[in-house]
Amino acid sequence: MKINQAIKAESIVEEKIFTVSEFLDFLNRILRPRRVVVKGEVGEKMNNYPDYNFFNLLDKDGSILKCFAWKEVIEKLGIGLESGMEIRVVGHPEIRKNKGEFRFQVERIELIGEGILKKQFEILKKKLASEGYFKEEIKKSIPKFSQKIGLITSKYGKGAKKDFLTHLGKFGFRIFLYDVRVEGVLALSEIIEAINYFNQNFPKIDVLVLTRGGGSWESLQPFNSGEMVKAIFSSKIPIITGIGHEDDETLADLVADLRASTPTHAAKILNENWKLASIKIYEFENNLSVLINRNLKNFKQNISFYEKTLEREMKRLMLSMKENINELAKRINIYFQKEFLSKSEKINNLLSSLNFKLNNYFRKFHNLESGFKNNLFKLQISVKNHKEELVDLFNNLLKNRAHWTARIMGLLEQEEEKIIPSNPILKLKQGYTMTRDEFGKIIKDPSQLKISQEILTKFYKGQVLSQIKKIKK
Repeated sequence: MKINQAIKAESIVEEKIFTVSEFLDFLNRILRPRRVVVKGEVGEKMNNYPDYNFFNLLDKDGSILKCFAWKEVIEKLGIGLESGMEIRVVGHPEIRKNKGEFRFQVERIELIGEGILKKQFEILKKKLASEGYFKEEIKKSIPKFSQKIGLITSKYGKGAKKDFLTHLGKFGFRIFLYDVRVEGVLALSEIIEAINYFNQNFPKIDVLVLTRGGGSWESLQPFNSGEMVKAIFSSKIPIITGIGHEDDETLADLVADLRASTPTHAAKILNENWKLASIKIYEFENNLSVLINRNLKNFKQNISFYEKTLEREMKRLMLSMKENINELAKRINIYFQKEFLSKSEKINNLLSSLNFKLNNYFRKFHNLESGFKNNLFKLQISVKNHKEELVDLFNNLLKNRAHWTARIMGLLEQEEEKIIPSNPILKLKQGYTMTRDEFGKIIKDPSQLKISQEILTKFYKGQVLSQIKKIKK
C-alpha cells in the first residue's frame, strides 16, 4: 500500500463507526491477503478432528500462535504431526467471527531437521512407490534428438543454470527458461506452476529439465514432496531431473522420466546423440562414394544377367515358332502333293483310255478298210474331243493349283495370326508380367520359391528385382 493510500484509509476508518461483524470483516480483508511463513515448535495440545486439526505453534520466548489446518494439509506431509516437532507453516492470519479468536490458517507445512526429513522421505517414498509412481515401464522416453528444451531453475542460482548451459553444446538447441525458486516454502508452488505452464502452453517442447545445485535436506525439501511427485508424473512432456550432487536422491528423481546426477550430466545426456550423429555423418560422407559405386556395380551386373536371360528366352521362343512353322509347311506340302497326285492319276487314266481307244480305232481301220474314211472321220472327231477334254483337264489343274496355293497362303496367315498373340513382348505390353528366379527359370507355381529368394519381374517397360517375404499357395 502506498503512503497516500494508507493515509486515506486511516481517515476513512476514523470517520466510520463499525458493528462488531463489520469490524471483524474489515480486519480479515486486511489479514487474509498477507501470506506469510512462520517458524516454531508444535505444542503439546493438539485437537484432531476427522476433517481438520488445531495445534499451537510455540516460540522459545513462550509466544503462542493458534493454527488451523485441513486434513489434506497434514496428509501431504506423509507423517503425522507430533508435539515438539520444529516446523514452518505457510498461510495467512484471520479472526474467527463466531468466537472472536485470532488464528493462523495453515496452507502448507514444512518439517525442520535432517532426522525428521529423512524419516518423512522414507515414508513418502514407500507410500508413493506402492501407488505406482516410480514404475520404470510407465516412464516416458526422451527424444533422441531434442531441440526445444524447457529449463526450470533459478536464473539467479550460483551454478545449476550455468553448468547446464555451458555443457549443453552448440547443436541448435532452443532454450525456454522458466525462472523459479528452487528452495524455500514458495519453491514447490512455483515449480509445479512451471511444469503446468509448459504442458498447457508449449506442449510440443521436446523435454523439460528440472535442475538445481546441491544442498541440505531442508533446502531440497520441495523436491521430496508428494505434490512435486504428482506434478512430474502428470506431465505429458518428458522430464529430466538434475538435482543436487551425484549422491543426492530426491523423490523428484525417482518419478522423473530420466534422472541425471547433476545439471552438467543432464546437459551431456541431451548432447550425446547429437555428438554421435555428427560423427556418423562424417563416416557416412566418407563411405558414400564407395557405397554408391558398389551399388552401381551390382545394378549393372543384374542388368547384364537379366539381359542375357531374356535374350536366351527370346531365342528359345523364336526357335519354337520356327519349328512350328516348318511343321505346318510339311503338312501343307503333303496335302498339296496328295491333291496333285490325285489329279495326275486322273490324267494318266484319261491318256490310257485315249490310247486304248486309238488302238481300237487302228485295229478297226485295218480290219475295216472299206469303212476307212467314215471311221477316220469319227476318229478325228473323237481325238478332237479328247484333246479338248485333255486341255480342259490341264487348265483345270493349273487353275486349281493357283486355288490351292492361295488356300495354303491363307492357312499360313491364319497360323501367323495365332502365333502373334503368343509373342511375349505383346503380352507384356498388355499389362502381363514375366517372373523368373535367379537362374532365369520362369516361375509358374509359388511352390517353386522360398522365403528370402530373389526374383525378377519383367514388365513391358523395365523390370523389378524383389525378395520374397511371404508365399500364399
